[in-house]
Formats: sequence, structure tokens, C-alpha cells
Amino acid sequence: MKSNSARSKEYYRLIRIKPDDYSYTVGKHRYVLKFESIVPRNGMSVAIIQMNGSSTDWKNATKLDWSPDPTIGKVLCWCNENKQKTFDKIYCLNLWSYADPHPRGLRGKENAELNHAVNDRWIAKICKNVDYVIVAHGDCNGVDSTVLKERKKQLYKLLQGCNLYHVGDLTKKGSNPRHGRGWNGSPSLNLL
Repeated sequence: MKSNSARSKEYYRLIRIKPDDYSYTVGKHRYVLKFESIVPRNGMSVAIIQMNGSSTDWKNATKLDWSPDPTIGKVLCWCNENKQKTFDKIYCLNLWSYADPHPRGLRGKENAELNHAVNDRWIAKICKNVDYVIVAHGDCNGVDSTVLKERKKQLYKLLQGCNLYHVGDLTKKGSNPRHGRGWNGSPSLNLL
């Protein structure tokens, strides 16, 4: 059986959004990844706000060939296969714009280093123009709890007026919206 990462490329294509070049480098900042269904089904649009920038990247940008990381693969498969809603446009956003596939890379950093103001502008712009906003940052293990608390407060202020959802149960540890890597089985879409 194919991995979620491999299967996700059968369902969605990565779309360029200017000025973000999507190039992935640990320690740099990335703000948004946009995916569109290869076979449109008159579905809805969704913004999914996870923890921080993933390692999804272009293999060959001129041929529009891309490489999903396991979390993005799992999230895209859920968007395609869930029974409640069909999503044709997916915007992957992040609580923090700092790119690092390992949460330990965020340790000891403050919000000013982890997040650029450009990220907040992308979050506000996209979330006001999609059908669903799914919060999926998880417990953010490795990040100082006061840094997380401050950033969540900033995020929820940005999202005022949006109906917020989460996938599956809230986390047992911190009662936070479950991160995409924890969307195992066929978890349901729930109001936050």
C-alpha cells in the first residue's frame, strides 16, 4: 500500500502563490502552502493551521513536481477521504512561520524569532476567505508553555469572526486541537 505522502500527490497539486517561493530551508520562514484538487469535485476550501513550517518542497519547480512530508501527506489524504466534507482547495498555514521539521528546533526561541508578521497577514487574509478553518497545532511539544500561550492568544485574536474546527479529539495532554500527524483512522471534523 502506498504511503499517505505518495497517495496525496494523486489527489492534490501544489500551487505557487507569489511572493512565497516555497523553498524549504531549516531556520527560514514559510507562510503558506496551497493545494488544489487534481480532479475538482465542487468541494470547499479549507485553511489548516498547524504548528510550524514543514519540509514539503518542490522537487522540480519548473515541472511543478513536489515532495510532501508525512504530515502534509496525511492531512491531504484526510481532506480527500473524509466523509463529512470534500475539500478542493487546501491552504496549509502555521502557528509559527519558522521552518524546522523537528519541534526541538523551536526550543528556547521566543515568538518574535518563531513568527514573522507576514505570517499573521497570510493567516488573516486566507482564513477570512475560506469555507472552513481547522486549527491543528497540537501541544507544540518542545516550545516553552508561556511562548505557546502568548502565540495562541495572538492567533485566536486574528481568527475572531471565523468558525473554527478541529479534527478528532482534543489532545489529552493540553486539550489542544490535534496536530495533523495525529489524524489517525477516520477522525471527524468538530467545532472548536
